[in-house]
Amino acid sequence: MNLLAIETSTDACSVALLAGTELLIDHRFAPQQHGTLVLPMIDKLMADASLSPTQLDGVVFGRGPGSFTGVRICVALTQGIALGADVGVVGISTMQSVAQGVYRVNQDSVVAVSLDARMDEVYYAAYQVDSAGLMSAITDEVLCAPEDIPALGDGITACWAGSGAERYSEVLSNQYSVPSEQIRKDAWPHAQDLISLATPIAQSNQLLAPEQAMPIYLRNKVAETTEERALKKKKL
Repeated sequence: MNLLAIETSTDACSVALLAGTELLIDHRFAPQQHGTLVLPMIDKLMADASLSPTQLDGVVFGRGPGSFTGVRICVALTQGIALGADVGVVGISTMQSVAQGVYRVNQDSVVAVSLDARMDEVYYAAYQVDSAGLMSAITDEVLCAPEDIPALGDGITACWAGSGAERYSEVLSNQYSVPSEQIRKDAWPHAQDLISLATPIAQSNQLLAPEQAMPIYLRNKVAETTEERALKKKKL
């Protein structure tokens, strides 16, 4: 199976190509450079594997939540490549891919992912590994203040990961009794983990049509107005 995976939802710019049994990866921490970098990265991996787009079986994309611009770049690029190659697509949650990466690196079976959503908010969801070694959601994806993250429930202990967990580690410590050693550092979405999560979906012929590649933002607005920020401060 030949699958191309693209992830540009956060400061990480990540591309992976499964060419048969060979996995090629280009993963970079490159804030605000995705629009310049990602297409040459894809072209290089395709050339290294001696594959043309028409030889792909599908395109996998990080659907968000994350940067509005980054998610749009990923979705638009996915649609363009998939339409040109006449193949289907698979959208994978950015937070799910972070959890999968933490499991791949650290073997943590339960991972609470918190991504910095700016505006004093985070994107949050928690995941648990299944019998196939893949992370499955055990909560909904939500946008909330760090201090409003829903409790996981009695008897569930998770490690934490993501830019939100790192930025608001003091809140996690004070409100949720999360020790610093329980926060996995530098955990970013990685296209390699998109491949792992998407392969069973592609193998079972559950690919979507290219035009069905849709972003997930969770937030409806990019920024608050000056009046909205002032009102929020008054309520605090």
